[in-house]
Amino acid sequence: MARPQKDVVDYFPHDANASAGDTLTVLQSRFGNDGYAFWFKLLEKLASAEGHYIDCRNPTKWHLFLAKTGVNELTGVEIMKLLVEMQAIDKELWESKLIWCQNLVDNVSDVYKNRRRKIPQKPIITERKPITTGNNTLTTGRGTQSKVKYSKVNKSIYIPYSEYPMPSSLLAIEQHLR
Repeated sequence: MARPQKDVVDYFPHDANASAGDTLTVLQSRFGNDGYAFWFKLLEKLASAEGHYIDCRNPTKWHLFLAKTGVNELTGVEIMKLLVEMQAIDKELWESKLIWCQNLVDNVSDVYKNRRRKIPQKPIITERKPITTGNNTLTTGRGTQSKVKYSKVNKSIYIPYSEYPMPSSLLAIEQHLR
């Protein structure tokens, strides 16, 4: 059985010169170490979130996110507005309380190349279906597996147990048990 495919990563690049970037420079100047910590905890949450987006529409999930980033709600909203202003996160999605960072997805794209999979796509919000991504699959009622009487693998033939010829002593025991 194959492992289920996942759209998460266990790591993301944290460059040695990350503090010199515009996003962290502005966050640190306005919010001190809270800004720095918030940004990297946000990236950690995005990296480990399925599809690399965070849905903050549910108040409980939003408050849990704030608790994990270590800031109060007012500071969290101010930081998110600043991140939108600096184009570090997607403005359109944040207006719907979804967090998406295209730069993060681009930075981890090699992981998906190694997995031979498409990188997660930016979520699309529609009226019919609240959130959808380009990676959603279509499910059909048909199974993709089939039953076979025997299978030939590496020049060996597999015959199901019930079709094995039985030694006479085992056959006698089996008939006795019936």
